[in-house]
Amino acid sequence: MAQPVIEIRDLTFSYDGHPILENVNLTIEDRDFATVVGPNGGGKTTLLKLVLGLLRPSRGSVRVFGTPPAEARPRIGYVPQHSQADQSFPARVIDVALMGRLGRRLFGPYDDEDRGAALAALGEVGLEEQARRPFADLSGGQRQRVLIARALASRPDLLLLDEPTASLDVAMEDELYGLLRRLHERLTILLVSHDLGFVSDFTKTVVCVKRTIAVHATSEVTAELIGEIYGRDVRMVRHDHDDHPGGHQ
Repeated sequence: MAQPVIEIRDLTFSYDGHPILENVNLTIEDRDFATVVGPNGGGKTTLLKLVLGLLRPSRGSVRVFGTPPAEARPRIGYVPQHSQADQSFPARVIDVALMGRLGRRLFGPYDDEDRGAALAALGEVGLEEQARRPFADLSGGQRQRVLIARALASRPDLLLLDEPTASLDVAMEDELYGLLRRLHERLTILLVSHDLGFVSDFTKTVVCVKRTIAVHATSEVTAELIGEIYGRDVRMVRHDHDDHPGGHQ
């Protein structure tokens, strides 16, 4: 069998003596599209940081592509939560995308391969023609796509995204989800989201995080299950993301 992309075994992580994650076991296979859901403070962002090797478990192990996370990092693209741009910083769109190449080089200026990778990544997110525009002049949805292009510029095999639709309107969310669906054709994706409609429409696997972890197929996600995760009754709203003129149903 193919080696899992992410394999976590018997993991516990504590911060200042307070357990954030306990007894976690998780396997993400190649070309899976997994969405991480759970209440605020439940450990979702901590889980991504453990996969990236930015945090180390108190107990247990994390393997990414069969190696420690720090060794696998060149194969991981990461879009962090709440990325803020200084409106006065004169960065162009291409400059932001090129930042994704920093982990690929030890010294010296960007070369033609770096610029080609950055432009190709911008092309994937539909913003190659905006390459020379100031990043601060873009809309919220366009900025988020540039940040995804920054992650793609490293040519990863695994893409991690932490609530990429936060602060986006519905139209921008739909556009971003369509992009992620296309990227999934060649990438394994692990995404943190509170958008339960997105979970039911797009993803293969739902990873429920609330100090520990439970993994479900998308078909198993019900209002009752989500109520258990978030600790309150919820109402599930179905979204049909398709190409008909009416948009949502």
